[in-house]
Amino acid sequence: MLEISDYDYPFKERRQWLNNALVDLTVSPVEKMKECLRTLTSPNVTEKKMTEALEEVIEWCENLDFAADFYKIGGYPVLKELMKHKTADIRWNTLELVAVLVQNHPFCQEMALKENLLTQMLNTLDTDDNATVKTKALYAVSCLTRENQKAQKVFADHDGFSVLMRAMQTDVEKLKIKAAFLLSSLCSNQPEFKDVMCDTGMIDQLVGVLGEEHSPFHEHTLSALLSIVSHHQRAIEECQRPELDLSEILQRRIKFLEGKDEFNEESYYAKELLKLISADDIEVQR
Repeated sequence: MLEISDYDYPFKERRQWLNNALVDLTVSPVEKMKECLRTLTSPNVTEKKMTEALEEVIEWCENLDFAADFYKIGGYPVLKELMKHKTADIRWNTLELVAVLVQNHPFCQEMALKENLLTQMLNTLDTDDNATVKTKALYAVSCLTRENQKAQKVFADHDGFSVLMRAMQTDVEKLKIKAAFLLSSLCSNQPEFKDVMCDTGMIDQLVGVLGEEHSPFHEHTLSALLSIVSHHQRAIEECQRPELDLSEILQRRIKFLEGKDEFNEESYYAKELLKLISADDIEVQR
């Protein structure tokens, strides 16, 4: 049988929530973020305090209004410095904050481009030696470039596709998958990027990945290839080059995946790609 104290618990929890809400009414988010910036720029602060400050700003900036305020109080130059911090935890938390700031926020995206954050993040993605930092950098790049044509142009002008290709050549599975997904997304949003894929040899490299030992990443490789080839005759012709032997690779892959329900998506991509690049006399299994 329940005691009275057991029934009291929801009411105690509710009372605590109300107390916290009243406290929040007296707190200025801008002032709290300014305090965090002072912590982050203090010469004697511990890395633990810096991480806590970044985490607090991330929480505030999930609100779009506060995200804009963070720029107005001078936060972006601090981010540029923190992305170069010697400690990986500080770097990746900073990149997490950038992602939160720019995601679905046109003003913050514009200011991030103005401060050259995108080019710095591409460099971090390409050169940092920490897998988590690289993955967070790619996440932030994705948040900034998605549906933003100006950011996409900056991305392309700074050899972002080569950076993505190198990310796909690492042994970090999560990073490889996110890079392939962003490649597919960019080609879907900006068809002219498909010419860049042809010019830079991206198709050759993606086909080369398919020639490696089978892995879950191949699903995303095929998805990226399909995005490039769809509605683009030049890319189709690139895939038809005899030396790539892509048609044979795809037929072998389709046969290998027969009866493996866990690879249904990969099989679908392979079949669709084969239909696009094959001569009429090649039958594609359904």
